Amino acid sequence: MEWTPKLSPSGDEAEIALVGDYDLYHAPLFSAFVLGKIEGGWNRVSLNLSGVSYLDSTGVGSIIRIAQALRKKGAKLRCRGLSGSPRRVLEMSNVIALLEEDRPERASS
Repeated sequence: MEWTPKLSPSGDEAEIALVGDYDLYHAPLFSAFVLGKIEGGWNRVSLNLSGVSYLDSTGVGSIIRIAQALRKKGAKLRCRGLSGSPRRVLEMSNVIALLEEDRPERASS
C-alpha cells in the first residue's frame, strides 16, 4: 500500500490518499505513521480510500485506532471514496459509525 499525505497550509490537517491493500502487511506501518502525526499536532485527518481494493481486520483495527486518537482531540476521522469490499467490511464491523463520510454529490435531474 502506498499513501500520500497532503497537508493544509496550517499543517494541522491532512488528507491522505491510499492505494493498494490495507492489510496485515501495511496497516501497522500506516497507523504508526498517522498516530505519530496526530500526537505531533495533526487535528484533522481525512482518508481517501478510493484506491483501496482490499481491507482486512488489521486495516479495520488501524482505522479504529486512528479514529479513537482523533476523538480524543474532539474530531472525527473523515473518509471518502469508500466503496466495494472495503465499504462492506467497515459496515459489517460497525465501524462506519465512527467515521465522518464524505459522499459524492448526486446530480439533480
